[in-house]
Amino acid sequence: MPCARWCCDLRRPCAWFNVTLFRNNLIRFWPIWALYGILWFLLLPVGVLNGHSGGWLFWSSAYVYNPKAPHIFLVSAIRAGVFLNPIFGILAAMAVFSYLCNARACGMMHALPIRREGLFLTNYLSGLCFFLLPILVVALLTLAAQLYVAGTAGLTSLFLWAWCQALMCLFFFSLGSFCAMLTGHLLALPAFYGGLNLLALGLFGLYQQTASRLLFGYVTAPAAARWVEWLTPILCYSRSLGCSGSPDYRLTGLLSVFVYGFVGVLLAVGALLLYRRRALESAGDIVVLPWLRPVFRWCISLFAAVYLGSFLQDVLFPERGDAALLLGCCLAAGALGYFIAEMLLRKSFRVLRRSWRGCIGFLGLFVLAFEMLALDVGGYETWVPAPETVASLTIQTSSLAPYDDAGAQGEIPVSDLAAGTALHQSIVDQRNELEYAPLVYLWDTVSRNGSLLDVETQNTCYLSLSYTLKDGSTLRRTYDIPVNAALLSTPDSPAARLDALINTPDQMEAVYFRGYREGDTLAGAYLSAPAAEDGRSFGSGELETLYQAVRADLAAGRLGRHYLLEDLERMETCYYNDLTFTFYPTAPRKGQLHRQDASYTITITLQTTATETLQVLSELGATDGLVLKADSLY
Repeated sequence: MPCARWCCDLRRPCAWFNVTLFRNNLIRFWPIWALYGILWFLLLPVGVLNGHSGGWLFWSSAYVYNPKAPHIFLVSAIRAGVFLNPIFGILAAMAVFSYLCNARACGMMHALPIRREGLFLTNYLSGLCFFLLPILVVALLTLAAQLYVAGTAGLTSLFLWAWCQALMCLFFFSLGSFCAMLTGHLLALPAFYGGLNLLALGLFGLYQQTASRLLFGYVTAPAAARWVEWLTPILCYSRSLGCSGSPDYRLTGLLSVFVYGFVGVLLAVGALLLYRRRALESAGDIVVLPWLRPVFRWCISLFAAVYLGSFLQDVLFPERGDAALLLGCCLAAGALGYFIAEMLLRKSFRVLRRSWRGCIGFLGLFVLAFEMLALDVGGYETWVPAPETVASLTIQTSSLAPYDDAGAQGEIPVSDLAAGTALHQSIVDQRNELEYAPLVYLWDTVSRNGSLLDVETQNTCYLSLSYTLKDGSTLRRTYDIPVNAALLSTPDSPAARLDALINTPDQMEAVYFRGYREGDTLAGAYLSAPAAEDGRSFGSGELETLYQAVRADLAAGRLGRHYLLEDLERMETCYYNDLTFTFYPTAPRKGQLHRQDASYTITITLQTTATETLQVLSELGATDGLVLKADSLY
């Protein structure tokens, strides 16, 4: 004998879909789909009609509509959906599922002769039509505008625009619908929506915030950042979806559109499954699923502990960066976050008696995780690659004097790899002194030839080490290295090792001429002067002699020295004058269409130790305008 529910379902008219409710949603919430359509109308049809003649545009597009290439404008317009669709996706979900947040409305809707599945499908499809119908209308109007302007239309690009917007709307509206099944409070719905959109980014930022304060030399792994980008929809869309630019103007990022469109279907199915088991009496609750409430507590507590705790330390103790103080601030903020989450769940301020055990449990696990990270259980801080395992090493520093084309360094030669890893090891060995060392910048005034001169006596140099290992993996660390005269005179100090590494002749040659290729044509040379009119250009007969003298001084270590301190030695060794060589490559470089567009320059600051270069300049009568850096300051 059939069950009573089965018989009841048979008697229900349109138990799986209700046309009246569908039509009522479209009429009742017309401002949402109308505003969505109006914005796209101003973006596309109006943009086509006015943009081709340089008229008014609703948005400042980088690509004005060109009737001969309509796809450029349409493809560039796709990206606007990255900003519109997330906003209207949550608005539509809040509208069609708002009855779930009111006990009377919820009871009334579920008293109708419609199955729960029918209620969900009717509301979901009506909300989806808030987007699909305006997209269809705008596409037809854009097609008509294109035909009116030029008699032709970019059908493929127009289809791509409509398809991408539909899939993005499917994802964001499905995510909003899924969030509506997690909460019974209308104001909490956008918070859940934003939280799930940015959950991966928030958790990753949480780890970064903690690791950057506890792990010496910590740098974000590029592979982890790519995963976070894919797990953060808005970030993924904004970075991948767009136009490739000249010359072909192709649409980029279609993979993310299809992937998230498929995820949107899964979210819709998940929302339906949650809706079938939803307790009607949960209307008004912040979290309606019992198993989700502990997750809610711990997420709020964790984010409060790390972000609010770090903020408290920076505000209350800006001069102290030790781990114990950070832990204390994080525990206080975490406890506050836990009790706030409990108040939201229980709708009461009287939560201390019931919640203190759970709070202690959370704080205990937080201390355990914090200490594991602080003690560097995984050996992150102490890992220094062996020289024989390194394929390449690139160093980047603060801009070093003299500020020419070698002022920020670059990839070091293979012959200096051992010196590079030795520098890294010396930093690791002194990490206890360097980790919490304050950033100090000190200057002093000295007398020179009866005049006063400001010189630097201490600073902090930024250093980045980027390894590519022979197995294909990468490693990167960043440090702040204290620099003063005493440290520079101590051979084993990180400052002295860095000074020696960046000033090897091979390193100077590699950094200055990193863009040079064998066979590139030397086209010109210019010697600057304090007064622009005193600068000197050299003729074709003088170029090669001057260039070879510079290369000889670089190879001998007489030119190209860079200084970690703006001290008196730097001022009395470096001239104000720069020597700039202009080259044309033998073939166009990547991204440039013509050889004549690919010229590049190499700028080298002259120094008193560059004997061969100075001799050539003297023979050419170009030394009268040379001025030492120390003299140019008077």
